[in-house]
Amino acid sequence: MSLRARLQSGEILVAPGAYDALTARLLEQAGFEAVYRGGYAASAAAFALPDLGITTLTDMVDHLRRMTNAIDVPVIADADTGYGEVPQVVHTVHELEAAGAAAIQFEDQVFPKRCGHMEGKKVIPAEEMVIKLRAALDARRNPETVIIARSDATAVTGLDDAIARSRMYADAGADVIFIDAPTSEDDLRKIAGGGINAVLMVNVSEYGKTPDLGAQRFQELGFGLVIYPSSTLFAAAQSTKELAAQLKADGSTVASVPRMMPFDEINDILGKDQWDSLEDNLRGTT
Repeated sequence: MSLRARLQSGEILVAPGAYDALTARLLEQAGFEAVYRGGYAASAAAFALPDLGITTLTDMVDHLRRMTNAIDVPVIADADTGYGEVPQVVHTVHELEAAGAAAIQFEDQVFPKRCGHMEGKKVIPAEEMVIKLRAALDARRNPETVIIARSDATAVTGLDDAIARSRMYADAGADVIFIDAPTSEDDLRKIAGGGINAVLMVNVSEYGKTPDLGAQRFQELGFGLVIYPSSTLFAAAQSTKELAAQLKADGSTVASVPRMMPFDEINDILGKDQWDSLEDNLRGTT
């Protein structure tokens, strides 16, 4: 089933965030039907940079390609502001599609952007975002590619404006609408009742502004997609910090071993046996 068809199924889709290819494979093997590749996690994990629009399209295309090569489930790719104006948006769609993106997300912030749960965001006029969305929609070479329109207006001009903008984005043809950083269930209910003619998406960051009501409640409110974009990053960073502290204090990792994934299990995840069998078959040794 394509991502587009899955989003139209009526059952909410939970897409956790992956920050690299191994994380994406672990999520796929856990049974998730899609993975989200967010700009915050990619910037942090691959470059140790904050999500301030520092990374480039080339950085994100390379990062995405490693992920899509490692898994079979659809990957939703954050494309920030499209890295510029209409020509850059068109180029972004072509490059991310070629790298395997099943969905591409654009936001209505000015460039350079900021993480959606940071302060100090600014947004472009809604009419300019509509033009960029039309460019993205026209640029698709694969009609199955899902275009997601994100509005960051809630923290800038208010929730009512974010909803009004989102109606415009949906009317322009966006497949999924993502209003970032609502702060309460009442806000979410208002978004769902805002007359937006598209699949609705909600973003849960454990240290962000939006409450985690759980997939079932989000679906009851009217949302069709929920992402947990940075959960794996937060967990891995804390685990590594604790291991480093333990090694520094003890001069040994013995106390940390029970919290580590075994060597053989990681090799299974990486498909080592299949690679060994391939070489054996080619050499005629099996």
